[in-house]
Amino acid sequence: MKSFQKTAPDGARSLRNATGQGGFVENKWQLLRTIEDIREPLGLKGTSISLLRAMISFLRVDQVDATRDDGHICFASNASLAKRAHVSIQTVERHIAKLVALGLLTRRSSGNGKRWARRDRQGKIVLATGLSLLPLAERHPEFVRMSQAYQDQKDELGRLRDMCAVALANLKSMLVPANWEDALLAKARTVLKRQPEKTALNDLLTEITVEISRITPEKSEELRATAPEIEGHKDTSRTQYVEEKVLSKIEVSPDEMQRAYPRLCSELRFSKSQEDCHRLMDTFASQLSLGNTWFAIKDLGPTLSFMVLGYLLERVETVNNHRGYAFKLAQDLSNESIDWRTLLKRPKAR
Repeated sequence: MKSFQKTAPDGARSLRNATGQGGFVENKWQLLRTIEDIREPLGLKGTSISLLRAMISFLRVDQVDATRDDGHICFASNASLAKRAHVSIQTVERHIAKLVALGLLTRRSSGNGKRWARRDRQGKIVLATGLSLLPLAERHPEFVRMSQAYQDQKDELGRLRDMCAVALANLKSMLVPANWEDALLAKARTVLKRQPEKTALNDLLTEITVEISRITPEKSEELRATAPEIEGHKDTSRTQYVEEKVLSKIEVSPDEMQRAYPRLCSELRFSKSQEDCHRLMDTFASQLSLGNTWFAIKDLGPTLSFMVLGYLLERVETVNNHRGYAFKLAQDLSNESIDWRTLLKRPKAR
């Protein structure tokens, strides 16, 4: 599976050195990236980030340097900032006030309120007034800790969402649709489609778990009225097992399955049971970060869920958002806006 990292301009490597004069040096693009990571907890909009990026771009050096005015003072006018950030002057003024209030900038004011820079004979800036970006460097350790805490919180919420989705799928598997608890399902849909707080997810998980505990295995079998699985020869080839399931509903030859999904067929060819194959497919879906979308795909049935997963694995290097791609695919199959036969097409060679 490929991974992606945010990129910054050349030279944007983390750098922090003692200057020997009581100051320090921080790479300006690394500082910006840290602020971008905590934009939401800081309550910043994209416009504020764009404006901050414009200010940073006006610095003549790559590091925010406490010992040099040209290393931390942005003396560009509001008109120049507005032009570079593609916003109005009024918007610049409003967002500068926001950044100052949050302690991300400080103002070094002149007597006339203007921003300017004084240079020596060699053109070096020796004194400047304007907007100081020094707080970004001074508070960088604090912002890094905030970023880590925010990411931990997001990971915890994602884990709880997945646990709720798994528990809900288990509950639905025990009952026929007529016996599903409508109020609980409505609540689950509302909670899971938004960005809920931890408390809401914990409450939902508790409710689903309690509902599951009320259903005995005997009652579950009675409600579902399903016949017991016929035990027989367990084929050592997962490919053959899937082909038997597919051919029971869709006319697809074994050769077509192997040709369309060689990766998935290869991975599952040694599975010896239905449970084993389901576990492996769930593992692949987890590695692709499909999350709740995988449960929606499984609702399409074993045949189409196998085909969708196989189709995605064949294109894993070229798809940036695996979950979004799989969701759109499942949605199109569900409303029949695409034909399932299109899933048998091999990706074009790159």
